[in-house]
Amino acid sequence: MQHLFLLVFTLFFCGKMAAQPAVTARPVTLSESLSMALENSGQLKKARLDREGFEERIREGRSNAYPQINASLNADYYPALPIQLLPGTLFNQDQPFIPVQFNLPWQFTAQVQVQQQIYNEAARRGVAAVNVTRGVYDLLTERSEEEVIGNTATVFYQMLQTEQLLRTINANRLKLDTLKSMAELQVSTGYAIPTDVKRIRVARTNLETQRQNLLGAISSLGQTLQLLTGTPFEQTLQPTADMSNPAADSARWLALTIEPETTTEHRLLLRNIELNRIQVNSLRAEAWPSLSAHTTAYYQAQRANLNNVFNIGRRWYGMAVVGVKLNIPIFDGFRRLHKIKLLNIEDQKLETDRIQLEGAKSLEFRQAREQLLNALRGLQMQHDNVLLAREITDKMRLQYQEGIVSLSELLNTQTAVVEAEANYWQQVFTYRLAVVKLLKAAGRLEDLRG
Repeated sequence: MQHLFLLVFTLFFCGKMAAQPAVTARPVTLSESLSMALENSGQLKKARLDREGFEERIREGRSNAYPQINASLNADYYPALPIQLLPGTLFNQDQPFIPVQFNLPWQFTAQVQVQQQIYNEAARRGVAAVNVTRGVYDLLTERSEEEVIGNTATVFYQMLQTEQLLRTINANRLKLDTLKSMAELQVSTGYAIPTDVKRIRVARTNLETQRQNLLGAISSLGQTLQLLTGTPFEQTLQPTADMSNPAADSARWLALTIEPETTTEHRLLLRNIELNRIQVNSLRAEAWPSLSAHTTAYYQAQRANLNNVFNIGRRWYGMAVVGVKLNIPIFDGFRRLHKIKLLNIEDQKLETDRIQLEGAKSLEFRQAREQLLNALRGLQMQHDNVLLAREITDKMRLQYQEGIVSLSELLNTQTAVVEAEANYWQQVFTYRLAVVKLLKAAGRLEDLRG
């Protein structure tokens, strides 16, 4: 009965395990990863929201050009009414002044006031800043897109590189397993000693340690890629790329040239220079007169007590006024003058930044192109080195089987193959990251999307 119960439990457990769907990784190309990152990037969403917020601030600023209408209703109670002095001659009195008390204790006033700005030179010149500032926000959004593309591409290639190194380690583990079986067979026939098998175990353990480190790195990079692309952590991603000829597109990238004026940083700086100069013109226009129109209408009533407030028989007395107001600035304590000087200093700083930026972008592009050329040369060298190391290892394996060389020599050549293959794949992705850096320097990261 115990054996029967154990058998039933095992079958049930295995059935439950088989019923659970296996978690499969979703293959993604670089272009797909970049599209997902641009769609789900929180940084990019914030930049777009800032752009929308700017449009709302523009609408808010335009409201000053519309009529400003305000209404008010006042109710005042005077426990002691004011007293005014009137000339006594008005009432044929000998005394020079007679105290007279006017009005009633309760006074009510309803008022409507309308103001309309007619001419304001500072506001008119400031209109030009709208389009410039809109361009600044567009460029900030574009720069955020470039940062998202650069960060995602870097993590994508790093994960691809680590996975390729893992495949290399796994392939060499299998080779060591085959070598271990061969050595154990030779030990049983007396052509090898047990120490040889132990040395193979040590070499395999070293590979296993590297393998575990790579697995941890792949997990960390995979989660980072999921975060960047907005993928749920329950769904894993599997970067894919054609690695048969990793430098096949090198001619395309080496043909790139740079025009510093077209980069996002340079265009953003030019916009800031233009905006600074518009602010100077607007400040100077504050010295111009401004003209506005206004109208006010109100009704007033006076009552002895609250019971007669809405008495139809009691009148409300109205009044209206229409006029224009010319505001002429005369002296502001040199506030405007000092602000213009500060903006002129800022303009000189921005112009200096522009000159330095042009040199810095040219230098960045030259260095990135040199790194790409070095990566290409190193890639060819490492490719040839892998072929040579594999050729030597194959010959040494045959010689070991024939008893010509020792296990130490074979293990040394096998280790050299592992190092050569690891160096090759590191160089492959050094080239890939050099391409990303070159495109960033040229302001052409968008080309990574295909």
